[in-house]
Amino acid sequence: MAVSEKDLSLLDFGSTSSYCIQFPAHISTDSRVTFTDVEWSDYCPEVFRDLRELQEINEDDYVVSIRSHETLRQLIASKKNGTHLQLSHDKKFVVKIIAKNDMKVLLHILPKYYRHLQTYRNTLLPNFLGLHMVKPLGGQKIRFVIMEHKLQSDLGIHKQFNCKTLHHGRHISRAGWEEDLSIGFHLHTLARSQLLGQIKADCEFLEEEGIIDYGLLIGMHVCPTPFDAVVKGSNDVKKKPSDGESSNESNSDQDLTCDGDSQPSSQIEPDDKLGKLGLRMPARAVDIRRLDGGGGLYRRSHKEEKNNVILFMGIADILQGYGVLKRVEHVFKSLQYDTPSISGSNPKAYSIRFQELLCTLFPENL
Repeated sequence: MAVSEKDLSLLDFGSTSSYCIQFPAHISTDSRVTFTDVEWSDYCPEVFRDLRELQEINEDDYVVSIRSHETLRQLIASKKNGTHLQLSHDKKFVVKIIAKNDMKVLLHILPKYYRHLQTYRNTLLPNFLGLHMVKPLGGQKIRFVIMEHKLQSDLGIHKQFNCKTLHHGRHISRAGWEEDLSIGFHLHTLARSQLLGQIKADCEFLEEEGIIDYGLLIGMHVCPTPFDAVVKGSNDVKKKPSDGESSNESNSDQDLTCDGDSQPSSQIEPDDKLGKLGLRMPARAVDIRRLDGGGGLYRRSHKEEKNNVILFMGIADILQGYGVLKRVEHVFKSLQYDTPSISGSNPKAYSIRFQELLCTLFPENL
């Protein structure tokens, strides 16, 4: 039985459990050792155990996945080569190496984050499942957080976007993803209302906690078949390669359009058949273009072309607090640029602009 919120004390949100684990020597830099001791620490173990149970994560599966030799080997290798994001060896979880300051932000927001997830079961915030630290023999401390893999699916993810408010000196997406978002998505009216309502609640939490620079991570599957077969997970739907493995036909925006015989957007099925908000959401892609300067979006004036897609999404990068450095950045850049377009905007301003961006990214069906 999960630990209920009333059974958790302030001590649970500040506790740490540390111990040594033996792993094969191939994870160590010293090839002469058969086994090596690794210092392992779990932060707020009772809190994260409760969060894992809330997400119906099997505890034994979690421990086997995170403490596997292969996951730890990849973690140490990632630290050396500067890669901070990876998947566990079984592809079930996202493993992200974080800086000490980011860990402090997570520990600071954890009590209210925990209550937020208890209140909003359909939250789009990252599902943090564990916060850990490992220190190999003779090595440095590696702090990392475990998150639910929101883009994991039997469907191939043809494109990924990390949508953030447009600001000077920054792209809308990270390296390796689309450099500009030239499409928007029509959702069923009910689904759009639920999505934007949940984003509003999540943004209010982030605003209260002083968090900025987050974005909406979107994974898009382009449907080769009718919605029903894909949404219901029919065996007739063949799995498509994802990301870099996708075919050339799925890599261009032109291929996100189909002829005028496609069904009208009003027939898009609502997400009450899909379970959790943000997973396997049917939509239709519409062509949009970003305005120069203002950071706004507009739809093309000519006849909109449509295409069936399935969306997976969640808010990402929420460990960036509005600290002293961001305040200095904001003051400095406000002398050069229009204030609303600056990355260092305060949490309230960032929240407003982020919600405005997503309202345009998911336009109403007219």
